Amino acid sequence: MTMPIGNAGAMVQALARELGHKLQGTPYRGELDAIAARLEGPLHVAIAGRVKAGKSTLLNALVGERLAPTDAGECTRLVSWYRRGPRYEVSARLRSGEDRTLEFRRDDGALDVVLNGVAEADVQFLDVRWPASALERVTLIDTPGLASLNDENSRRSHEFLDHDADHAPDADAVVYLMRHLHRSDVEFLDAFMDRSVAAASPVNAVAVLSRGDEIGAGRIDAMVSARRIAERYRGEPTVRSLCATVVPLAGLLAETGLTLREAEAGALRELAATPPDELDLMLLSAEQFCDVHASHLTAEIRRGLLDRLGMFGVRVAVEEVRAGATTAASLGPKLVEHSGLSELHRVIAEHFLPRARVLQARSALVAIRSLARRLRASDPARGDHLDREAERIEAGAVDFARIRAAHVVASGAARVDDDERAELERLLLGPTADAALGIPPGADARELAGAALQVVARWRDRAASPLADPALVEVCEAAARTGEAIYGASQQSMALRR
Repeated sequence: MTMPIGNAGAMVQALARELGHKLQGTPYRGELDAIAARLEGPLHVAIAGRVKAGKSTLLNALVGERLAPTDAGECTRLVSWYRRGPRYEVSARLRSGEDRTLEFRRDDGALDVVLNGVAEADVQFLDVRWPASALERVTLIDTPGLASLNDENSRRSHEFLDHDADHAPDADAVVYLMRHLHRSDVEFLDAFMDRSVAAASPVNAVAVLSRGDEIGAGRIDAMVSARRIAERYRGEPTVRSLCATVVPLAGLLAETGLTLREAEAGALRELAATPPDELDLMLLSAEQFCDVHASHLTAEIRRGLLDRLGMFGVRVAVEEVRAGATTAASLGPKLVEHSGLSELHRVIAEHFLPRARVLQARSALVAIRSLARRLRASDPARGDHLDREAERIEAGAVDFARIRAAHVVASGAARVDDDERAELERLLLGPTADAALGIPPGADARELAGAALQVVARWRDRAASPLADPALVEVCEAAARTGEAIYGASQQSMALRR
């Protein structure tokens, strides 16, 4: 049987609804209703990174169509939300709280939004509603480039992504793009970590080694080099303490593979038919590829292919066409496969979505405590009550304890051997009881209960060791509490079946 672990989301939602009823008729009622509703909606995932890291290209690849503008237009300087909606619609949320519907058109697929005289400084964010199935479980948020020459662009991103005790995060998780690991990348990831709920945790951040095809200068084995670098980063304690994992990606190739046109496939077929000696010379560099006299294909067509695929993508596409993928329908998926997008999809599916409710509950709890501080000014008793209830959930929810302990293990603060580390990562990050316990899916409640009791006994004994330091004791206690939560749920399940 599949059994979830913990109920932090339900506890936070119940608190928001309870207080919402008590604060009927006050300015806080709508805010609490929004907090409760957010826990039932899709996960908010922000895409962040330095300028030219490929954020909009990645968003397009995740949505499955060219949607976010990738040029330097005014819309790329604003935070933009991409949500699933019943119809195509774009609006601007103004800092005054007003929503202004905006005109838009598609320019080669990408949105070209007309601000209609609305000043950029007055826009809090753009809200794009799109009937795309990829947005059903995840709302994607494109942010302006960090470390931009335009300080206003960086300020907008920091304003959106930074959070503290008085500012609830709008993003539940972040996909952070980096070309190489710069100090500013480490500083950003460190700032994004939620230190206000159940202490800091890297579970809500994933790093992407973007434009991985450029790491190997566009060589045919460029992504092999990118994967080696990503693996090295994953092994560094600093990186491991700030994000769940690092994956390489050729974002442009992923976007183009998903939106490849038949005319482009035809041009690639003609290119692949070029005599090998001539083609090898063309593929040595972008300059030679675009040389006017290099091919009977017009230079304009070749430049278009380069814009859409990059040198790495052109080389890969030619190889795949020669291997038999001669149509857009057959070649596109091959390009996506080479891009690394499937691995990123897997990471999002395994690291974010199974614990979406926990990540949302963390964000909601920060919002509730912020509201409690503001409420205390006009209604001290209710403000104190709300803050105490939020603190009780924060301290008592096993979900938060598991995330905190997973961070302590990942950062190396708790000294454990390799076997213990593997078991703890499974136990603390497994989305379901059987996954956490490492037993086959479909186990019945009695099997789960037996395995859970073994977990409790093993990690309680480990915590009692005189050699266990405080960090290790905390991890062991969280592991034991996980076992207790699974045992309790399995007992309830068995009682219901009687």
